[in-house]
Amino acid sequence: MPQGQYKSFSEITRNALAHAVAEHGLTLAVSDAERLMTAYDALHVFPEISAAMRLLQENQEAVSAYIFSNGTDQMVGSSIRTSPELSPHADIFQSLITVDGLKCFKPDPRTYAHLVEQSGKRGQPGNVWVVSANPFDITGAKAAGLKSAFIDRQGRGWIDRLDELYMPSLIASGVDQAIKYILDF
Repeated sequence: MPQGQYKSFSEITRNALAHAVAEHGLTLAVSDAERLMTAYDALHVFPEISAAMRLLQENQEAVSAYIFSNGTDQMVGSSIRTSPELSPHADIFQSLITVDGLKCFKPDPRTYAHLVEQSGKRGQPGNVWVVSANPFDITGAKAAGLKSAFIDRQGRGWIDRLDELYMPSLIASGVDQAIKYILDF
């Protein structure tokens, strides 16, 4: 991809599927690829998410929750609508914030500035938390001045070695535990 060219996350996902199929010497009918892409938009969540949704529901006055994603509005919106675990709790989220309109992906600093702006915290990045199991998201958030909660489901601790300045604000074994820590922070 030439510098400056942007492809949406859904295009990148589709291309990654085609690459994986080709890399294994397989072929995939267009209809099967479409079924896989539809399934990708309806993945199940991790086991602790139901407890996390209940915590958010119980603490709506204390915390405003957003979904912040590299995915497109359509992809993420579809995931929320079709997820048996998320759809009953969709109203917990203030909004869905994607970076597709920015034409760049996390961890680009513009994405975190966009999150701060869209969450109504302009000039207050330290009052915004990013909760993620992706080290790139944690380091990007910290570099942009946000707080971050790293979800360490394997219990290995923080092993990213990019820079000690960008370590997570907290490490939790699941999203539910991170929410408890954030509420007590």
